[in-house]
Amino acid sequence: MCETSQPKEPAGLAPAAGPDQSVSLPPGLFEALRRPSARNSISRSLQDFDNGVMDVCSADATKQGALINKYDLTCPRTGCGCVILKRDVGMWVEGASVGMDDPNRPLHPDLAPLPVPPATTHWWLITPSPMEFENIGFTRAVQFSGETPGPTRTLKWLICAECDLGPLGWTEEGSKEFWLACSRVKYSIQGN
Repeated sequence: MCETSQPKEPAGLAPAAGPDQSVSLPPGLFEALRRPSARNSISRSLQDFDNGVMDVCSADATKQGALINKYDLTCPRTGCGCVILKRDVGMWVEGASVGMDDPNRPLHPDLAPLPVPPATTHWWLITPSPMEFENIGFTRAVQFSGETPGPTRTLKWLICAECDLGPLGWTEEGSKEFWLACSRVKYSIQGN
């Protein structure tokens, strides 16, 4: 004899409400969702490492001579700490600085100043798509002529997806290259 049984709800869950039944949510659910997520990692600024950028790089096993990020990169804003890029994803590059900051506005205290172009600075190059990031936001496109005569480029600034702090880096519209300033992110040294 074959017994038929009704599907059971997973343990600990209330039965699904029918169309005429109301669902009650646990008290405090919306408040908990609005609260910033807890960050248990220890993050350090680039300037806190004795050997600077060389302390946050490791050798890329797939590309001879290439250096990649040794730690997860996080938002530098005090109290945010959102993971922006997982370790071993960004390639270290020394390249021309970009004037990302508005000279008419004060720089946010959690952002390190960048050298004035045409000086060079350290970047994390992320390719081939924004899907390589854990969390990143983009501003609207801006026309950027740079500090030297030449063609105007259309850039988007990279910002923290959780708290909108930035600019942390830049990308040219339509490009497959995304540039994060090494000095404008923190390095999560716990759990790596």
